[in-house]
Amino acid sequence: MKKIPLEEKIKLTSGQANWHLFNSPFVEGRQINVADGPHGVRVYGKPVKDGDFLGKRYLQPTTLFPSASAMASTWNQSLIEEVGRTIGRECRHHQVDVLLGPGMNLKRSPLGGRNFEYYSEDPYLTSKIGEHFVQGVQAEQVGACIKHFGLNEQETMRRFVDVKVDERTMHEMYLYPFYKVIKKAQPWMIMSSYNRLNGDYASEASYLLQDVLRTQWGYKGVVVSDWGAIQDKVKSIKNGMNIEMPGPSVFDEVVKEALESGTLTEKELDDSLEPVFQLHEKVKPIEKIETIDLDKHHDVARKVASEAIVLLENDGVLPVKNTNQKVGIIGQFAKEPRTNGGGSATVKPYKQEIPYEAFSKIFTNTVYASGYQENDTSEAMLDEAIKVAKESELIFFFTGTTDIIETEGKDRDHMSLPDGHLQVFEAIRKVNKNIVVLLSNGSALDLRGLIPYSRAILETWFLGGAAAQAIVDIVTGRITPSGRLQETFPLKLEHTPHYGTFPPLVSVNYHQDLIMNGYRYYDTHEYDVLYPFGYGLSYADIIYKAVSWTINQANDKAFVTADITLENRSDIDAYETVQIYIGTQINHLIKPRKELKAFDKCYIKAKETKQVSIEIPLDAFETYDETHHNFVVYNGKYKVSVARHSREVYDTTTVEIANQINYIPRITFEYPVKFLELYYPQWFDYIEKHYRALWWHEKEEPIWRILDRYKRHRDVDEQAMETLISQIKETIEPKK
Repeated sequence: MKKIPLEEKIKLTSGQANWHLFNSPFVEGRQINVADGPHGVRVYGKPVKDGDFLGKRYLQPTTLFPSASAMASTWNQSLIEEVGRTIGRECRHHQVDVLLGPGMNLKRSPLGGRNFEYYSEDPYLTSKIGEHFVQGVQAEQVGACIKHFGLNEQETMRRFVDVKVDERTMHEMYLYPFYKVIKKAQPWMIMSSYNRLNGDYASEASYLLQDVLRTQWGYKGVVVSDWGAIQDKVKSIKNGMNIEMPGPSVFDEVVKEALESGTLTEKELDDSLEPVFQLHEKVKPIEKIETIDLDKHHDVARKVASEAIVLLENDGVLPVKNTNQKVGIIGQFAKEPRTNGGGSATVKPYKQEIPYEAFSKIFTNTVYASGYQENDTSEAMLDEAIKVAKESELIFFFTGTTDIIETEGKDRDHMSLPDGHLQVFEAIRKVNKNIVVLLSNGSALDLRGLIPYSRAILETWFLGGAAAQAIVDIVTGRITPSGRLQETFPLKLEHTPHYGTFPPLVSVNYHQDLIMNGYRYYDTHEYDVLYPFGYGLSYADIIYKAVSWTINQANDKAFVTADITLENRSDIDAYETVQIYIGTQINHLIKPRKELKAFDKCYIKAKETKQVSIEIPLDAFETYDETHHNFVVYNGKYKVSVARHSREVYDTTTVEIANQINYIPRITFEYPVKFLELYYPQWFDYIEKHYRALWWHEKEEPIWRILDRYKRHRDVDEQAMETLISQIKETIEPKK
């Protein structure tokens, strides 16, 4: 760095174009290339004109995988690692050094416009899927960039909204996936988000980028801004931002002036560039993979699609064995499938399967009606759909959200299907009772109007390029559905925890989200839901026969072990996803009724009895402690449950932890003396012994007031009282 002119260093703090950085005659080796995205790599065959970065006309064909919400619905960690490796190979082929993904934010509301690009409402599931995706990508010598750091759960005013959140909620919920993925997989890059966090823009927040990311977590990689997120370049450099994207930057002159005035030092600039130099050393010797097999990659995408599909309803109509019956296929999505959510996830698929074509190859007698065009229908379309419905023995109705309803850059207005689609469904269900609904969407929907009149409902998400054969395989029984919901489907929008406050425009309050998000909210309050978190039907009949528990407090990695005996009573091979939930039972500690803390997707052959062993580590019991500013395990009782989903618990045991630390809430001198009696009895006893016993009503008063009263009324030496106050404060208000 000493050899590089100061003006050149300034240029290196940003990209040199939209998708590359570190391109300089003073830097030996090639530039660093980055590319979206989480569902497949997006690369350009020629320069983009007129800022049309999301149009497909300039794109090279690559594999389009199912959306992140679909990937997480597989609950298959090894499969997602294979996805990462596959995308990583395509990155290598196109000499992309860092893939801008995956998204690690949570689904805070079903209305989140970018929910399709995020894994789950649950931080643990998000962390495990993200961890394996990152490990897969980086196994191919390509960096992963986890995003958006942090608390970017809405699209409305995403560049300006200020997220107000307490330290514990922030770490235990919304930063948890980032923390775990960094700890387990060490991604090469992390992308800051647009929004503000407790007043500071995330791309400039010293607490987020320095205190948490660098000091607390020890992260050594590169921090890059989301595209156009930098507001104050000098502040961002000083507070931990390494690269502004895209480039060239409009702030170069501002940085130069700051260096000249001394408000920014050259050492701060050098410190900011150091992680980028380290990344450059890592990527510059990595060579291009000349040939890749996109057909094999498509097979991986199809496998993901097969395991992602969730069977929500089935009265026995599925699987369909009679392929000679007359089948009606209704819905524009059958011929023009909705396969992705758009925005940063846009990819030009190497191969795009069409459901209508795949169905027509299996069902020998099919008729088709478009029914609707995007969101709307017409009298002619309705008449055609009714005609097809009347003459068909079985109907497959394709529906879902459209680009207008669900996409990056805007939040949804409702959870409903498009009005035009619902009109078609209402028309056909009156003339045919044999309807199978196939949904294409990125997040939860209000399905109350469909369920009573549907014999089966398949949640297929956005299935990418492999959006057809996987559905046919599930429908015909060649593959048994094994997808499980990674988010709760509420009964209706009005039941969601943030109804009426999502999405806010200026600021948003996350303070109660520990028990006000997803299944944590519904299960803790015992509210009915449409479909619970972790839910999904199967064609197989798998039962939980027995569970045995082993507790070994000397083994952090297998602190508790659950041995579950599963029996497949059917003639169908199938997957079962065993889920482990932990409920904390410590007085005064705010926690949801239960939290997902382990899971295992296992394959059980027909008529097979199989034992599954799941090890639950000690850190599964952890809570973020605001006094220690870290995760700790509290002494106390915990309920550990084996479940099929969050609402169907098979067996529970109680674990008592006694060799960790006691829970003590964070208090100040403004708190009642009663809190000293409860949590710091040594000080309460000291006060009563040296001064006098307190009356019951005095225990309700602030600590400082009682001490002040002693000082005034009992002629206590002022220095002695100041020493006592200092000692108590050191105990109850330890410095960071």
